[in-house]
Amino acid sequence: MKRALILLMLLAALVSAKSVVLTLDAPDTNISGLAWGNGNLWALDATTRFVHQVNPATGAIISTFYFNYTESMNPTGLAYSENLNRVLPGGWLGTDGYVYQYTPDGTFITKTSMCGG
Repeated sequence: MKRALILLMLLAALVSAKSVVLTLDAPDTNISGLAWGNGNLWALDATTRFVHQVNPATGAIISTFYFNYTESMNPTGLAYSENLNRVLPGGWLGTDGYVYQYTPDGTFITKTSMCGG
């Protein structure tokens, strides 16, 4: 009985397992953050400082804006706020983390310290 139950559970797991439906080329050379928002994929490049809006079906770049941050900051992530309709790149400067807010068209809104810096 235990074997049948384990086999049934394994079969159910295999049937519900997801498969890769599409792969896309990275829109830049050093992607350090990905986000999903407003029906698009967003990618942050740590080297070029660009945030790319990417068509999730084709991989085509829809738009790009420059992420203007402190020179020595290490950009390490990206999020998208559906509530605010904002692109949120962020990173570290020493031990302080910062999140920047941009509109989807690349207009800077504000910068917030996440570690009291």
